Amino acid sequence: MNRRIVLLAASVSCWAVVVPASAQQFVSVIGTLTQVAAGRQEVWGVNASQQVFRYNATQGNFILVAGTLKQVAVGGGNLRQNDAIWGLNAGSEIFQYNFSSGKLIQVLGELTQITVGDGDTDSCHIFEVWGVNANQEVFRFNECTQAFDNIPGSLTQVSTGNGDVWGVNVNGQIFQYNFITATWVQIPGTLKQITVGVNDVWGLDAAGNAYRYQGSAGFVQTVAARFIQLVAGGNGVWGIVTTATPPYTGILRLDPNVEGAVAVPGVLTQIASGYGAGVWGVNSAGAVFSFIH
Repeated sequence: MNRRIVLLAASVSCWAVVVPASAQQFVSVIGTLTQVAAGRQEVWGVNASQQVFRYNATQGNFILVAGTLKQVAVGGGNLRQNDAIWGLNAGSEIFQYNFSSGKLIQVLGELTQITVGDGDTDSCHIFEVWGVNANQEVFRFNECTQAFDNIPGSLTQVSTGNGDVWGVNVNGQIFQYNFITATWVQIPGTLKQITVGVNDVWGLDAAGNAYRYQGSAGFVQTVAARFIQLVAGGNGVWGIVTTATPPYTGILRLDPNVEGAVAVPGVLTQIASGYGAGVWGVNSAGAVFSFIH
């Protein structure tokens, strides 16, 4: 059923939160964004006016890209290929970035959420590009036909990483896609948000509690904190927590190797963990930050 995810031994987690070394910090980057996304080499973002930006590492700032998007997704890159860049505009129309032309090209279809990661099932899916629409229908992009194929099932959110695909439905039920049988397999537990990392899967329930997939034990709660966002990627597992009213959007880095969480200074409203391009975030004023350690 599971092509890559490593099944971990079941355990009862009681993770401690520790204060980091002073060298671990988020530093300001030139730009103003409301959402940022990171892959292996690429970092992209959109601002409050839905303008699109691509990070230029040489110049150390974000460069405007023609077009408008409300959501951008980046991923799937490796030593042999660039990251794939996908996005959705305010009308739920789908766009893919073409590196040759330097333009965002519209792709037929409409989605309300999109995710992208590396793929290896066949030559038509060198990237795993998945999404859901307003009717909770699920779609997977086929590079041979250059179109999205409808995948039977009903989800409100889908996430891909390291070649695996997971999702949750409107009732919070959890599913993993089985590439061999081309079906969704229900996994015990209830989540509102799910995120797939390099070797594990994480999620948040409706109350903001964090869970990690523990094989036969299902999803087991980790650190005792309330999260508003949790992301897993090659650059680690990161979360934004709220512990007060009004919400204090603090930052935690979750370390599954020691079953601990590190409190990192900073205040963010959205965070992204890349697969080599680093950890990035934005705050409520649109300021952009990159993690330095």
